[in-house]
Order: sequence, then structure tokens, then C-alpha cells
Amino acid sequence: MESGSNSIFAMSGPMRLALFMAITGICMIAGAFISFSIVAALLNVRFAEMQTILLLPEHAQMAQLANALASVIAFGLPSIAIAFFAKGYWLRNLGFNGIGNTTQVGLVIVLAIAGLFLSGSLGDLTEKIPLPSSLESWAKGMEDQYKKALLAMTQMKSFLDLFFALVTVALLPAIVEELFFRASLQSIFMDWFGKPYWAIVITAIIFSAIHFSYYGFLSRMSLGIVLGYIYYYTKTIWLPMLMHFINNAIGVTTLYFVRDNPQKVEAVVNGNLTYYWVFIAIIVVYLLLKKLKEYGA
Repeated sequence: MESGSNSIFAMSGPMRLALFMAITGICMIAGAFISFSIVAALLNVRFAEMQTILLLPEHAQMAQLANALASVIAFGLPSIAIAFFAKGYWLRNLGFNGIGNTTQVGLVIVLAIAGLFLSGSLGDLTEKIPLPSSLESWAKGMEDQYKKALLAMTQMKSFLDLFFALVTVALLPAIVEELFFRASLQSIFMDWFGKPYWAIVITAIIFSAIHFSYYGFLSRMSLGIVLGYIYYYTKTIWLPMLMHFINNAIGVTTLYFVRDNPQKVEAVVNGNLTYYWVFIAIIVVYLLLKKLKEYGA
């Protein structure tokens, strides 16, 4: 479908953002309700028990399924809606343009690896920032809940379990989150402000905040900034999706191979490197993004 001048793109930036957020709020509630209802029916348990049930290791795949379905509804549907009723062809509005060349793909793969060093070192740096005792207690409690949910979703005993986790925990979230944050939200801010830097940074802050992890905030924000520049430089959503998937997949696959060693599992979940790596990682990421810009669309 190709929309005309009466599309939502004729709205002001604040109005478009408000509409997008309203649709997102509705889809988030619907996503949680639909996914929990389906899993509750499959497990033959009460809806009210779902949050506790899905934290049990034996229901890991159900937790993965519920999370993936909720993500598709909460992030995928608002992105499609905002693109479908916008000016132009809706797939192009979502960033589904061709990849310029294979060099871009190679640079994004290397960026994904460099990004792991950057996010890991920023995680260590965040832990070294002093907090008042009340805030520290809140941050640790939020982090414990996040880790508990992550470990519950990544209980894997076979390669089939690994494959299922790669699809539901790594691939689908990478697709719908990039459609939501880069193709939709960043584009709205870009049209509103007309300044790529602010659009990318504000989107990255929201992207990180929605994961509800204080100690992982800077790590995910840095990832969001890199993803934002990849989208801005290449004008295709495929490459941010690729990097996001690689980032998720490395974590899931590593958890699978260390699953029988609790100490190594804890180390992977924490995912931190010594903080001084941040300086080297920033330089490498900057140089790679600069090179990607040269091969951009």
C-alpha cells in the first residue's frame, strides 16, 4: 500500500510520536494478555499463576514462546501500523531496502563483536559508579529480577532447545525491536528534530530503558547508538537486525555451552569485562562506523 498526503506523516512530530506511543501502549497490554492466555491454556494453569510458572526451568520453552509472541505484538504491530498509514510504500517506510554491498555486511559483523567488548566494559564501569544505599538496593533488586527471567528463558538441554531459543530469544526480538526502535521511533525523531545525533541518542536511551536493567543501561544504550548509526548510514533495516541478532545469538549460544557450570553461567549473564576496555572499544567502534559511512547508501 502507498499512502498519500493525508497520511500520518502530515502530522507534526509530537503528534506522530503521541499516536505511535498510544498504539504501542495498547499493543503491549494486548501482547501480554494474548501470550499469557495462550501459554496458560497450553499448560492448563490459571492466568494469575503465569508469572511464577514461567520462571520454572521446566517451562523454559513456554517462557520463550510467551516472550516472543508478546514482543511481536508489542513492537511489531505498532511499527507496521505507523508505516502502513504513512506516506509512501509501507515496506520502505520500515527500512526494507536492499543492502548496498557485502562490505557493509562484513563491517556490521565486526561491529557486533566490537560492540560486545564495548557493552561488557560499560557494564563493569556502571558497577563502579557509587550509588546511595537505597538506590543501590533498588538497582540490584531490578537486576536480580532481570537475571532470573533471563535464566528461566535460556534453560537448554539439547541442540533443538538451542535452535528454539535462537529463534524466540535472539531472532524474533532482533527483528521486531529494530522495526520499532530504528525504523519507526528513530525515524519519527529524525523527522521531528532533523538532527541524526539527537534522534539516535534519544532512541537509544528509550531502547535501553525499556529493558529495565540499571547495570545494563549504558551497555544497551551504547548498542542502541551503534544500531542507530548503522541504520542511518546504510538506510536499510536488515543490517541493524543482523547486528542485533548476532549480539543476542552469541549470548544464547554461550549460555548453552556453559549450561552445566553455574559459575560460568553467572559470568556470561553478567557479561562484564574490565572497564578500561571501554576506551579501546570506543575507538574501534568509531573507526568501523566511519568506514561503514564510506560504504553507506
